[in-house]
Amino acid sequence: MEQITKQQIETANTDGRRELFDRHNPQAIRPGSIVLVETFNGPGETTTSTFMGVCIAIRRKGIDTNFTLRNIVMRVGVEQRYSLYSPLLKSIKVLQKPSDIKFRRAKLYYLRDNPGKVFQPLQSLWKQEQLEKSTK
Repeated sequence: MEQITKQQIETANTDGRRELFDRHNPQAIRPGSIVLVETFNGPGETTTSTFMGVCIAIRRKGIDTNFTLRNIVMRVGVEQRYSLYSPLLKSIKVLQKPSDIKFRRAKLYYLRDNPGKVFQPLQSLWKQEQLEKSTK
C-alpha cells in the first residue's frame, strides 16, 4: 500500500509541489505563510480563479495532503481547503514567509477568533500581485 501512494505522489508531483510542503525544506510553506493559489474552475476548463490567504493548517497524509488558507473578504472570514495533488490546482505561489510574526503552533485555528495583525498585509500583497499580472 505504501508503494502505491509513493507512485501516485510521483505522478501527481508535476511542478514540485511536494518540495513546497516538505518538512525538511527550509523554503517550504509553513503555517503563517501568505500563499496565492490559482485553480481551474472545473475539469477541462481553461478559466481560473485565485485565492490568497494565510496558511492556517497543513495536513500531511501522503497523496491526501491538503492545506487550509484563510482570508477576510468584505469583513467575513473565508477559509478554503485545497488538496495538494489535485489536478484542478494550477499554481501555488508563496508571497510572504512567516518571518515577521513568529508562530509557535502547527495549526493556527485561533486566528478564527482573534485575527489581529495577520490579515493586514494581505491587501497590499494582493494589489502588488495584480499589478505584476497586468504587466505580463
